[in-house]
Amino acid sequence: MRVYIRTGNKRLVIPLPLILVKFGLSLFNKPFIKKYVPEKERKYVDVIDFGQLSKCIGVLKDYRGLKIVEVKSKDGTEVVITL
Repeated sequence: MRVYIRTGNKRLVIPLPLILVKFGLSLFNKPFIKKYVPEKERKYVDVIDFGQLSKCIGVLKDYRGLKIVEVKSKDGTEVVITL
């Protein structure tokens, strides 16, 4: 998995091995994450099943190059996450 961040003329690429992502999902559980999420957005964290999400990461290895997230803001900042 790679995270691409572009801001103006600066570019940052962060490579993340899928095994590290899977380990991170198992390490950080709901109570830990809910401490840092504002009260207004906690309803979105409550519906996430981190066990199932961790299992899905193993399946995603078969889909290299798939864009998971592609966000562009008005000020030119761009974030792309690919497998």
